[in-house]
Amino acid sequence: MMFSFKNACDGAYDSLDVRFLKSCDNACSFCIERDGLDKLGNTDVDEMVKKTIESGIKDVLILGGEPFLIPAKLLAYVQGIREFATRIFITTSLPRTVNVSNPVVLEIFKLIDGLNVSIQSSDWEENNRILNATSKHDRLGILHGVNAIIPEKVRTSINLVAGGIDNAEKLRVTLDNLIAIGCLHFKINEMQHTPELYVSYEKITGTKMDSAFAYGCQTYVEQYKGARILVKRACHKVEPSVEPSWSDVIKLLIQRYVYRRSNKFNVLYENATLRNTWEKKGRC
Repeated sequence: MMFSFKNACDGAYDSLDVRFLKSCDNACSFCIERDGLDKLGNTDVDEMVKKTIESGIKDVLILGGEPFLIPAKLLAYVQGIREFATRIFITTSLPRTVNVSNPVVLEIFKLIDGLNVSIQSSDWEENNRILNATSKHDRLGILHGVNAIIPEKVRTSINLVAGGIDNAEKLRVTLDNLIAIGCLHFKINEMQHTPELYVSYEKITGTKMDSAFAYGCQTYVEQYKGARILVKRACHKVEPSVEPSWSDVIKLLIQRYVYRRSNKFNVLYENATLRNTWEKKGRC
C-alpha cells in the first residue's frame, strides 16, 4: 500500500470551508468552535459570493454555526456560486427551519451536491441531549423526511463520542435505526483534539486498519446492510493516545525532505474575511 498525501492535514486538496454564520441551536462539546470564535458581523451574501469566486476554489463546504437557521440567505449564496462551484456541500444538524414543505429549502436541496447531516444518536431525545440542543424537536423525523426527497445526496455523519455512541452495540443499533428511515451513506467520525471524548473505531469494532496518518484517515469499509460506510479516524497528530507507527515516521520524513504540499485551502467567514486556516478567538 502506498502512502496517502491526501489527508486533511497534508493539505493536498482544494477546499473552501465557509462559516456561514456563528449562530447555532446546539452547543456540542466536541465542536470546532467549542472554545469560542468571534462573531464577525452579519452574513454578507453578496461579498461572500464575490470572495468565493475570487478564491478560485471550486469545492465548497458550507458550515456554521448552523447554516439552515437563515435559509433565505443560504439559498441566495448557493445560487450565487452555483455556476462557479464544481461541488457544494452543506453540513447541518437539522434545525426546525429544515422544513421539507418550504420551497426555499427544496430549492437549496436541488442546487447542492450533498447534505452532511450530523447525528449523535438514533433516538431523537438522546440526540438532543448530546447536542446540548436549545431546540428539543425531533431531528430524526426531519431526517426521515429529507431522505424521502434526496436520499442520494444525504450522508449521515455519526460521531463516536464517550457517553454517546461509544461501543459496538450502540453503533450497530444506530446504523440499523437510521437505515430504517432511509439513510444510505454514513460517515463515522472519531473525535479530534478532545481526548476526554475520543472513542476508537478500531477498538470498539475489533477491526484492524492501516495507519490513519500514513495511509489515509478516511477509509471505506465493508457495506452494512447495503449502506456505504466511510470511517474518518484520528491519527497521532490530533489524538494523544494514538501511537505513531514506523510508517508514520517514514511519511513525516518524506514530507519534510521530499514532498511539497500544493493545496488551496481557505476558510471564508460570514463577513467575507478569507483566511488560510480556522482562526482562534480574538485573532480573526
